[in-house]
Amino acid sequence: MKKPTLALRDWQARIARFRFEDRFRRGRKVKNSNQSRYIVPGEKISAPQFFNLLRGDGREVVKFLRATARAVLVLKKQVVLNFRNTEQFHVPATILLFAEIDRITSLSDLTKPITIREPIRRRPREVMKQIGLHNLTGDNSDVIPEREDVVYWKATKGNSQSGDLYGPLVEAVAAKANKDHVNQIEVAGLWRSVNEAVANSVDHAYKKPRFDNFSGLDETKWWMFSQIREHAFTIAVCDLGCGYRKTINERIPEKFIAFMDSKLMGANRDAIAIDTAMEYGRSGTHEEHRGKGSRDALSLLLKHGQGDLIVLSNTGWMRYSYENNREASRESGSLDIDIGGTIIWWNLPLHRIEHENH
Repeated sequence: MKKPTLALRDWQARIARFRFEDRFRRGRKVKNSNQSRYIVPGEKISAPQFFNLLRGDGREVVKFLRATARAVLVLKKQVVLNFRNTEQFHVPATILLFAEIDRITSLSDLTKPITIREPIRRRPREVMKQIGLHNLTGDNSDVIPEREDVVYWKATKGNSQSGDLYGPLVEAVAAKANKDHVNQIEVAGLWRSVNEAVANSVDHAYKKPRFDNFSGLDETKWWMFSQIREHAFTIAVCDLGCGYRKTINERIPEKFIAFMDSKLMGANRDAIAIDTAMEYGRSGTHEEHRGKGSRDALSLLLKHGQGDLIVLSNTGWMRYSYENNREASRESGSLDIDIGGTIIWWNLPLHRIEHENH
């Protein structure tokens, strides 16, 4: 073997130093920063695996939505939303996704600002097709929803409290529930509860801008889902407004707000605002005109006898659970991130009618 020359040994030493320094630099890099985690080169934005606001996944969902809004509305760039690895859609996160995509596409001046890359799994693909997400982005999907827990997803939206906009949706899904189940949905009570949520969205949600100065769309003030799934009737109303906390002093006496603040000291401030509105609606003046609380939201649970009402507003949430025609539990918590709106979600259990075999 020939002895290495002095020049070759010097070159090998330089290469070794370069490789060592390169490994050192790469080892010191901060991995998974918010920006690199959600926006990769080419403005392809990866969607979370789970769309859920209440089980620790809310931060991922909201960061994904903010990355999309920033790319389209601030940077003025077309984006591809990559849902390939998405496996599950939970109602509150899904209606927030639907509303935000509608908001972003409505505000953008770009030609086709958002393109969807569908999930690999069939069930989430069916959900996206059933709720009409592709209609918002102008994409095509050849999947045909067939699953029993998907085909009864229904979605609508509007800018007024006219029952003509959401009435057919509410009545159609309630009729399906009442046809196949023993414990019937009381349609009149359902109407009042939904109307209360829609009216609050129209009358109060956009009086003040939210964290990003968005103050509402002319054509859409609220978004609504209804669904029958796993022996439960679900309906959810979402707005992208400023939340309970910023408008509660316009609807409820200051003395009552101060009382609830002292009673719930230490809780999330947005959760306190939600509970204040609910408690005032139940035990306040009971005046007939709207805006004096949220009594109709809870009355639906009382009439049905059992079920859950979950209200999310900005950074906080409240859950009210009813059993045997009375409140069984009340929980509150923090989302650790601002969802930029309010979601009111009813979940009423149903029991199927057992048909006898003759």
